[in-house]
Amino acid sequence: MERYKVIFEFNNGQEESSYYTENPSSRVNDWLERERSHWVRLENALVNLKNVNVIRVGLVRVNGESEEFIEWV
Repeated sequence: MERYKVIFEFNNGQEESSYYTENPSSRVNDWLERERSHWVRLENALVNLKNVNVIRVGLVRVNGESEEFIEWV
């Protein structure tokens, strides 16, 4: 099953990711237009944009516990 994976890379080098069934590019653009101290709600976390260094979006194929990278969006 193909999913979009959004990866937040924090200033300290750690990462948090979230999966979406539809292309989240417009959602990511909305996040980028917010003030840097705003919080973003994910399915399993809250992310403060002030602590985010990079946001990446990729298309992956998820098979149970494994995932296969397809392309960056």
